[in-house]
Amino acid sequence: MPAIKIEMGNKWKIETATAIKNIVMTEVKYAMQLKSTNRNIRVIRYDQDLFELSDPYEIFIQIDMVKGRDEEFKRNLYKNIVTAIEQKTLFKKENVLILINEQPAENWGVKGGLPYSDFIN
Repeated sequence: MPAIKIEMGNKWKIETATAIKNIVMTEVKYAMQLKSTNRNIRVIRYDQDLFELSDPYEIFIQIDMVKGRDEEFKRNLYKNIVTAIEQKTLFKKENVLILINEQPAENWGVKGGLPYSDFIN
C-alpha cells in the first residue's frame, strides 16, 4: 500500500502529468504486485516560480512505503520507472529524481484508524 507523490512544474501540460502518473503507478503496482484498485497517488504541478530542482531534474517522485524491501528491489524499481518514463514521454532518465521513504507498518493508520501492522502480520 504505497503512497506516491509526483511533483513537477506546470510548464508541462496536464496530459504529460497524467501520463507520468500512470507510468509510475503501473511500475509500482507491477513491482509490488498490487491489485489494480490499490492506488494512492497524487500529482502536484507547481507554478515555475515555486518549483526548483537541481539540474537536470524536472520531476520529483516520492514513494512512501512500508519498510522491508531490499536494495535490489529498490534499484529495479528506480530503473523501471525512469526507463518507462523515457520511453513514453519527452523526459530523459536523468530528469527524474526518486526518493523512497520507508516507514514501519505501525506508522500507517488504515481501515478506520488501525495500524497497518495489524493486517500484514
